[in-house]
Amino acid sequence: MKRCPNCNIEYFDTTLEFCLEDGMRLISSPARETEIPTVIRSTKTDSTTEKTINLPFTNSVQKLEFSDGKHLETTPQKALIKDKTAEQSNNVLEIAPFVVALAHNWWQWIYLNNQYYSSFSTYILSANFLMWLLLLIAGAVAGLFAIKRCQNKGFALASLVILSINLILILVPKR
Repeated sequence: MKRCPNCNIEYFDTTLEFCLEDGMRLISSPARETEIPTVIRSTKTDSTTEKTINLPFTNSVQKLEFSDGKHLETTPQKALIKDKTAEQSNNVLEIAPFVVALAHNWWQWIYLNNQYYSSFSTYILSANFLMWLLLLIAGAVAGLFAIKRCQNKGFALASLVILSINLILILVPKR
């Protein structure tokens, strides 16, 4: 059992270190054997001894209001988790276009350039060209989406440059 030396409130929870009323450090006091341990609240309302302690996390429900008039009730812990997951998804979104552009580059130089096709139609309908085209479209869409949504646009711009160079190199006739 612990007791506040300032306001004499007794707390059964021995893990508490500070008084919930005035913030003073609690001292140990012997438990009374005849009574059921309870928290005794003081009726003292002296404004000079009242202090506010801001705890970093509380379970109070916050009401968030959006511009379209909708409301969302959440706790600070849920809001913090949503912020962290949004930040992690933005990190993935920043890097994804670059990875797709590198995969496109790899596909072009390993598979597409080393294949010989007898006609243009067999070249266009080949699985290698279709995969190259799919990677090109996916990389361009991911790069444009990342430019619109992310703060760090470096990877997205680099991926679009890589894809543009690959497109130009595939269109230029070989000697």
